[in-house]
Amino acid sequence: MQSGPPPPTPTPTAVQHLRIADLGVGMAAALVAKQFAELGAQVSRIEPPGGDPFHQLYPAYRFWHRHAALTPIAHADSLLASADVCILGGEDYPGLTSPWNAEALSRQHPRLIILQIQGYPNEPTRPAVDLLVQARTGAVYEQFAARPIAAGFSLPSYGAALQGLVATWVALVERERSGLGQVVGISLAAGAAMFWSPFWMKAERADAGFTGITPRDVRQLILRCADSRYVQITMGVPGALAKVHAALGIPGTVDPHDRCMPDPARGAANFYGDFDLLNTHAARHPRASLLRALHQAGVPAEAVLAPGECWDDEQTRLNGIIETSADGWRGVGSPLRIRRAATPPQPAPQRLRAAPPGAPPLAGIKIIDCGVFVAGPYASKLLADYGADVTRVEPPTGRSTMSGERTIISANFGKRTICVDAKSSEGRAILARLCAHADAVLHNFRPGVSSRLGLDQATLRQINPSLITLETTAYGATGPKAAAPGFDMIMQAHCGLQHRAGGAGNPPLCSRTPLVDFATGAVGAIGLLVGLYERLRTGNALAAESNLLNVGTYMMAELVRAPDGTQLGAPALDSSQSGFHPAESLYQTADGWVAIAARSDAMASALARLLGLALPASRAAWGEAERAHLATAIRGQSTAALAQAAGAHGIWLEPCIRDAWEQSPPDGTILREMHDDVYGNVTHCIGPLATFSRSQTQPASRLSAMPGQDTRSILAEHGISTAQVEAWLREKVVV
Repeated sequence: MQSGPPPPTPTPTAVQHLRIADLGVGMAAALVAKQFAELGAQVSRIEPPGGDPFHQLYPAYRFWHRHAALTPIAHADSLLASADVCILGGEDYPGLTSPWNAEALSRQHPRLIILQIQGYPNEPTRPAVDLLVQARTGAVYEQFAARPIAAGFSLPSYGAALQGLVATWVALVERERSGLGQVVGISLAAGAAMFWSPFWMKAERADAGFTGITPRDVRQLILRCADSRYVQITMGVPGALAKVHAALGIPGTVDPHDRCMPDPARGAANFYGDFDLLNTHAARHPRASLLRALHQAGVPAEAVLAPGECWDDEQTRLNGIIETSADGWRGVGSPLRIRRAATPPQPAPQRLRAAPPGAPPLAGIKIIDCGVFVAGPYASKLLADYGADVTRVEPPTGRSTMSGERTIISANFGKRTICVDAKSSEGRAILARLCAHADAVLHNFRPGVSSRLGLDQATLRQINPSLITLETTAYGATGPKAAAPGFDMIMQAHCGLQHRAGGAGNPPLCSRTPLVDFATGAVGAIGLLVGLYERLRTGNALAAESNLLNVGTYMMAELVRAPDGTQLGAPALDSSQSGFHPAESLYQTADGWVAIAARSDAMASALARLLGLALPASRAAWGEAERAHLATAIRGQSTAALAQAAGAHGIWLEPCIRDAWEQSPPDGTILREMHDDVYGNVTHCIGPLATFSRSQTQPASRLSAMPGQDTRSILAEHGISTAQVEAWLREKVVV
């Protein structure tokens, strides 16, 4: 076991030479610049001429930019002339304008890759504010049927940052082939779609599997213990029901083989199991003793912790995700670990160096995906969005999911599929043959499983020394929790996301979409792309590693600790789950709900005047009393009248629109239409979610594939005879 945090991640050679010009503002732009700097790129930052107001909104803002070199605006031309990537846009703030134009900069600097971040893909003038985007896209209505709530963290901003990083690295890889830069577009709306893609999808011929998504109003197994603390448990492991009943001391006999998988037939209240029965018995146990019993039984479970509590956990410390700046502030570092493989540099094959004219940016790149659930497969899915040839290797036992068929689709869209029994020697030989011709291989098995399947680092390097590898685990490859099973919902609990989302004084709340899983997949995709870029530039093979714990902690990156131990940032929602501040919150009108974002003192005062209220001139002085006054005044007005009046007074407001994605015509940016042989006409927000000014993307031709649907064609491509394939099919080596 490690005795301390891991050493700093070595900077990939090619990344060291990347120069990033950070001209963006707000959270999403800052998180993009932060990730580039933590990977080893040289980041230079130019702040707005009048100062950056987001220093006041985010206590962690200075920590996010700790590696950047502040550059005077007078040096902008020389900075951009030497830069590889330029970050533009981000969040909006009243009165803040940007002097930069992406298209003009792209014409002036043909090799420059410009990441343009805005609120919506086709509405650049509409305010880019996280809560307003949640309202306009309908994300606020995704948890409960009766009313909207705000997300417990800045979901569109984190999504936009991760998707923007993926797309920017795609453009960097493509530039190695074409020599040209371009404008890459990402939006906060696309960031929201990343997390809600399984739900923002409808099909003409939807079957039971398609419709069996985690329902609104679902009650997670967040159980209150005798000491009034909470624990999150997860069923689904072999014999889960009997194990949980034994740990809780529930009398009676149950089927020892029952995994207690999610079941829509039980309704939203008991979707994951008999909540009232389990909660009643949990109340008889202190949390610490109940967790010990659950862990001894092999049941995935974690304590529901407040933001920052997991920082002091031994596993978190060993993972090295919490970093300390030169002035003593502590905050969240990079969730990604990258190291160089101990193999000599290998020249990249020609198919990586040159793609056919008009081909997608990652055309010719071959990836073998052995992932399960969401966190592993979603990484390669994001590369498939931009043209990579991804082969999904599946076991004969079938697919794993805790949240429905549409989640599987969202994590595997655009891939081909082969079904192999990797427990057999013949199956492992097939896997080896696939990996020998690949550029990257990924999996998210628990530690130890990969070596049994011949997918461990040592074996893969013997098969193909130039492979880029991605390993995703629950808690990390080493440490006291390395062997523990991990699921999205228990990471939401452990990392503070549930506590924050529950709201002040309320029980914890778990999102019904696997937030941590999707974010972990996006982080893994960044690791794969860094590896591809390094290989093209230097011939070096890289090994990328990530885990759910690191990414769950990263999703609370607004949190920092001062040198004296004071914790700042990442507050819980208010008790009504409407927002984090009365001036930036959801409010009920006479006929619906609206989101208001009065981000400055001037705009907050204008809001008070519009509603006829005498409120403090300083927005910072507003609290629950002011929220109550605002709520009473707004409840008496119609949504349309209030929206019109707010617009006339320069106040940012968006109506909350339930299922807004369904009401938008498909435009090929976020919402798309396609025809699938199984499901008929399908509308979806799966992706691709970024836009490119020059590169063309090629949407997938089918929504999903049955396991093993492409087995014959994939094996034929690898030189396997038809007779051998048929023999393996009879022997169940492949399916």
